[in-house]
This record gives sequence, C-alpha cells and structure tokens, in this order.
Amino acid sequence: MTASKTRRSLGAIIWLGCAAVCGAVLTLAGVFLYLDPLTPQAETYRNVQLETPLRIYTRDGDLLAEFGERRLIPVTLDQVPQAFIDALLDTEDKRFYEHSGIDFISLTNDTLGLVRSLLVEGSLGPGASTITMQLARNVSFGLERTFIRKFKEMLLALKIERELSKDEILELYINIVPFGKRAYGAEAAARTYYGKPLMELDLAQLAMLAGIPQAPSSGNPINGPERAQRRRNVVLSRMYEQGSISHAAFREATEAPITARIYERAVETPAPHAAEWVRRQLIYTYPDLYTGGYEVSTTIDSKLQDAATNAVRRGLQDFDVRHGYRGAEAQLELPMEALEDGDNAKDIVAAAVDALRGYQPAGDLEAAVVLHVGEDEARLVIGDGSFVTLNLDSVKWARPFLDIDRRGPEPTSIAAVLQVGDVVRIAPNGEATEEGEVSWRLSQAPDIEGALVSVEPDTGRVLALVGSYDFYRNQFNHVLQAARQPGSGFKPFVYAAALANGVTPASVYMDAPLVFNDENLETEYRPDNNDNRYNGPTRLREALYRSINLVSMRVLLDVEAGPVINYVTNFGFDPSTFPRNTQLAIGGGTMAVTPMEMVTAYSVFANGGFLITPHVIETVRDRDGVKLYESTRPVVCRECELVAPEELPADEGLTPQGDTDLVADQQDIADLSDEHTPEEAAPETPAPAPRVIDARIAYLMDNMLKDVIKRGTGRKALALKRGDLAGKTGTTNDAADTWFNGYGADVATTVWVGFSNYEPLGRREFGSTTPLPIWIDYMQQALKGRPERNFPQPDGIVTLKVNAETGEAVLPGDPQGIFEYFLSEHAPHPPSANQQLRPRDEVKAVDLF
Repeated sequence: MTASKTRRSLGAIIWLGCAAVCGAVLTLAGVFLYLDPLTPQAETYRNVQLETPLRIYTRDGDLLAEFGERRLIPVTLDQVPQAFIDALLDTEDKRFYEHSGIDFISLTNDTLGLVRSLLVEGSLGPGASTITMQLARNVSFGLERTFIRKFKEMLLALKIERELSKDEILELYINIVPFGKRAYGAEAAARTYYGKPLMELDLAQLAMLAGIPQAPSSGNPINGPERAQRRRNVVLSRMYEQGSISHAAFREATEAPITARIYERAVETPAPHAAEWVRRQLIYTYPDLYTGGYEVSTTIDSKLQDAATNAVRRGLQDFDVRHGYRGAEAQLELPMEALEDGDNAKDIVAAAVDALRGYQPAGDLEAAVVLHVGEDEARLVIGDGSFVTLNLDSVKWARPFLDIDRRGPEPTSIAAVLQVGDVVRIAPNGEATEEGEVSWRLSQAPDIEGALVSVEPDTGRVLALVGSYDFYRNQFNHVLQAARQPGSGFKPFVYAAALANGVTPASVYMDAPLVFNDENLETEYRPDNNDNRYNGPTRLREALYRSINLVSMRVLLDVEAGPVINYVTNFGFDPSTFPRNTQLAIGGGTMAVTPMEMVTAYSVFANGGFLITPHVIETVRDRDGVKLYESTRPVVCRECELVAPEELPADEGLTPQGDTDLVADQQDIADLSDEHTPEEAAPETPAPAPRVIDARIAYLMDNMLKDVIKRGTGRKALALKRGDLAGKTGTTNDAADTWFNGYGADVATTVWVGFSNYEPLGRREFGSTTPLPIWIDYMQQALKGRPERNFPQPDGIVTLKVNAETGEAVLPGDPQGIFEYFLSEHAPHPPSANQQLRPRDEVKAVDLF
C-alpha cells in the first residue's frame, strides 16, 4: 500500500514536472513567437550607423567647427587600452567571453532583486544585463524598465551573438554607449572629461569612465562627482578581485583625486561665421547632417583665417580706444570692509568669480571684477580665480567717452577710471613682467562692428571670412548679410563704365561746386568733397586716387546713369537698389551691397576682367570617405576659349545681396549628391570663368587703382613694400560706412567697418582710418611668400605723353609731359611741332553744370 502510494506520488511529480517543462517550453515558444517580430534583425548590428556629428575643416586640415548633439569618435578595439576593457568586463560582464548573450548565473542571482524592485519600487531595477543586452538596449530600445523590454533585450542578445563575434560586440559597445555630457563612446568620453585620447589615460581615469555608463547623466564626474568617485572605486575593487590589477595599483588609483572637467573639442582654427555659412548650404541637402558623419573640406586657409580674425579685432579695438572709455559693463555690490578681512575676503572673491560666469569672453578680452583700487594700481580677479594688477599706464587711454567726436581728459589716477565692484574687460599686453607673468591693460568690448572677406580672384575660393567682432556676441554675418552703402569704393566701377564709353584716364573734369534744383526738395542740393576743397580742372586718374566726389558726379552726368548701371552688372552687382542719379557716382543714396559683392567685383580688376563666384565648400564626404560633392566653380583660364556670361548655367550666377552663392551651392550640392550617392562623385573640370569686361579696361583700372596706393588715399599700404597693390578706400557722406577694397598678387580682400545701427563713425573716420589698417594687417600675412603679379600690357593699349595739367597730348620731348595709357581707339592725337598748348586756366574741362 505504501509502495503503491509512493509510486503514484512519484508519477504525479513526474507528470507535473513534465507538464511544467512543457508549459515552460510552450510559454517560451509563445514569447518567442510574440516578441521575435518586435525585435530588430541581428544583421542590422553589423552595419550600425553611429551618430557622428558634422565636422568642417580648413583646406589644410584644421578643424573649423563641429555640429551635432552627439560627440562620437569611433575607435577600433586595438585602440582601446586593455585596462579599460578589463574595467568594463570585470564590472559589467565578467563572463562575457563565456556566455551566449545571456548570463544565466547572474540572471538567477539577480531574479530576486528584479522582483523586489518590482514589488517595492513599482519598476524594474537594472537586472542582470550583459554587455550584449546593454548594446541591444542602447541601439534598439528605449530606457523604460519593463519585463517586455527585458525579454526583448534577451532575445535580441541571443540573435546578436549568432551574428557578431565577441570582439565585434565589445567594439560596438565601447563606441556607442553613452557617457553623459553628449559624449557617446569611450574615446569621445576621454576627450570630453580629460581632454586627451583614451590611450593616454591612467588607471584611475579609465576606471572613472568605465563606471559612468550605469548612470550617464547623474553619475558622471561633473554632475555627480561623489557618486562617480564611489562607482570608480567599485570598478577598481572588481578589477582587483578579478586579478586585473595589483594591490598597489588598486590602492594608488582609489586614492587619486577626481581630475575630470569639461573639455570641448578644440577648434583648431575658429571661423564660426564661415562654418555657419557652410552649415546653411548643406542643411537642406542632407537631412541627417548632424548625425551622418559628414566631413566638409573648405577653402579657408587656417593661417589667413587667424590673421583675419586678429586683424579685425585689433582694428576695432583701436577704433574704440580713439573714441574713449564708456565705463564698466556692470557694478557688483562688494562690501569694501569685508575685502580687508582675510576670511570674508575669500567669500567675496568666490562671489565675484561666480558672477563672472555670466560674462562670456568678448573676442580675446577677459571679463574681470575690480576688488581693490589704490593710488597707483588696482587689483582684479578673473574667471579662473587668478588675480590681475593694473597700473596707471594700463588705463591712461581711458579718457571718458562724451560723444563720437569728443573725449574727456586723460585720467590722472586709477580711481578716476575704476571702482571696487566694476565688471570690466582686460586684455594681455603680450609682454611678460620680470617675474615671467603676463601684464594686462584695461580694455572694452567695441560697439563698432567690422567684417573681412578674402578670396582668390582667379578661382573664387574664400581664403578667410570674419563676419563680426565676435560671433558669439553677434551672429549676424556682415560679409554676407550686411547690405550697406559702398561709398567711394564704388567709384572704380563708374570710371570703368566711363572708359568703356570713350572717357580716358587723361580726360579732364571740373572739380567745382555743383547745384541741383529739385522740386521735390525744400532746398537746393549742393554736393561737395570730403575736404570741402575744390581743385578746378582735374584728370580722371587724379580724381580717382584723390577720391574727388564732384568729378565722379560729373563723369556720371557725362556718361549717364543708364549705361553705367548696365555696365556695372558685369561685375556681379544686382542694380535693383541702385539710384539713377548722382548718388550712384559716390556709392550713396539707396545703394546697398555686401562685402562679398564688393570683393567679387574687385576680383574682376584683380584677375584681368573675369567674373568668378566666391565659394567656401571644396568637398563633402560621407562617414566612409566617399566624395559626395566637389566644387566645380568657374575658374580663370586665360588660355581657354572665353565663355560668354549668358552661356553659364543659371545656378552658377551670384545670388544678389545677402548670402552670395548660397542658393547656387545648395542646388549644385543637391544635384551632385543625387547623381553620385553612394558611389564616389565623379571629378569634373571647372568651367572657365566668363570674361565680363575688356582686358584693356581691366588693365587701365588696375593701373589707376595702383595709383591710389602710390599717391592717393591708400598710401598707408606702402608699408607692405610691394608694387602690385591696388585698391580703393570708401567712406559714405555721413561716415556710417567705411571700406577698403583691394588686392595684390592672387589675393583680393574687402574690409568694412561701421555700426550695426547706421550711426556715424565720427568726423575723423574714413576708409583710410580703420578699414585700411585692418587690410594692411591681414595682407601682410596673406601676401607673405607670394610673388608680385603685374599683368602685361594687352594689345590695343597705347602709351602717350600728356600734359600733367591739361591732359592733352604733348610732343614726346615736352618736359611737362607725363606718360598715360589709352585705349588705341580713344587715344588723343599729339600736336604738331609748331602747335602751342593752352595754359591750364584756358583748358575747356568737361563741365555740364
């Protein structure tokens, strides 16, 4: 009986066991059939596309900018220190190379923990996730904690293990796991927290990184330093227990302080305006621009970009010094008596440093708070907590600003300029004291704005672009977006139109008052010259290099506005805003052009008469290095058959005002990308740039513009000691815009300076005062090592002697004669040997009024 009961009980147990096994199998099969369609295919993990930011480089390989939320720098497994691999495996998955995606030992041990998390906390805890399961979660699933997601992870982990090798899984995990602070992957984390590659980190730093993935946001060493340090020590303890490190190494690493801080990726050549221009051209062509790993090579030259940035900043700061000190940016309430108390002083200094966090650097100027003002010097603190001393000499320039044309007296004491609590800007002098410390001087962030753009006139490649004093203060790109009056910088185009219509460099026009009666005006319009002086009969060449307004107006009246406007379109200008009155002659009235348009137009003189299209993007490549786009902008080819402007494709033209060639570039890039993705883009030979003006007129204008440098308003540029420099200053009537446009060798550069609100710069400010020194400062670097370039005299140009005062041809031996160039069809006839020249006061100058 007892034996019979025992057999029945055993049978029941076996039956129940079999039923349980069958039930489990059926349950697992049901779960598999339900979840399998909901999980990705493991094959996709072999081609995981890492979210890599857009990176923009100079032509010589320096990083210009990086765009994208995720900072990711892929590495191969052999580029990862073994200590980091040990830290990960010993902490996250010590049986990684033994299991098949699920560690059933850890799963069993942690089951109770999972259930407790569900019952007590109402959600799942971290559970026994292997590295493969974590990889599945990071790539394919969200971060919500549910049983369903956990089962999906397990199922997908099994699939991944069948598709990828262990090393491939580990490498992908190391590259994709989040480490906080927008860093994804261990290499990006190393550079984010320690500013150096993963291979250069010590054991304590590697263990710190290995502990972050458990809680990337709250457990990184910046947001949660104490938690991060505890986690680091847990990692080190696991490494010691597994025999990966010695006791001595364990002890040294656990005692190491936290050395992490945020290191933004070093931009080797800052050019934010140029980088933003690139971004805007690409954004509509590549929807995954910020995550697709694209690399853009630009035309920017790193050395010239740095030179341009420094030149603009120095020039605008010099302007600011000339016009006086506007006072402190802000005033902090700092109790003076507390500063004398050693203990309380520390709190005051800490409060000052904390307040400085709200003041971003302005260009190369540092924000500082004044802590003490004595008789001969003042003590200040800057954002990193270090102290700076200013003496009287370093603030003597700070005469009070009264208005744009007036300053107060020179300060005789520090207290006349600085007060305790002042938030001011300081700049290094670049000179070290006897103790080796850098000396400082008081400065201020300029209110004035400026822009510089430099191109190769034969190719249109943009070599340097500075859109404002400080991009982070004002992201408005004055090179592309600021349409301003060009002032006298427009005169060369009026004169070129005149030469094309029969006027010669020796033509004489009257420099005398003009009076216009207009029934729409309450009073007569009486234009004048900048110096309010009149020179009488004046040759065209002299009028240009002396920038005489009234002669330019008479030239326009002689040729008429219609032919001039038609002619200047050859230089790429959009004439829709151009006035059809005498303001056209001096670049005033309703005229509005950008610095990019001006440098494009001056490039026509610089290259001998061809119209180029400025561009900044050279190539675009995908994450695999496949070329998606390569610029095929027209280039000057003097030996090629000339291409007429109307033969160019529509998208090769200039976009009038604003973003020059932005629309064209977007279309070109889109077209080329569609044709050559994903294969390598086929190289194309750039088309020859169209000739838009007669080579002879280009030669004459080049020669006349060189006189602006040699004997006119651009004489300061003689400091560069070159014979191939040419250009023109530009100042509007109200001095709201000042320019210098010029070129030398194979570099054309335009500089603009003015206030964003169109306020006048002052009575003593001209194109030669601030823009020209900036141009010289930049061109000194840009022309270094470049040979002089002077075009040979083209056929159809003749050289004759003319009277320097009358402009009339003279006999070859006449001592009063000077040589002048003429178009052969417009050359004057020399007088016969017995013909007498008229004295200057009898010359009949072209004078329509």
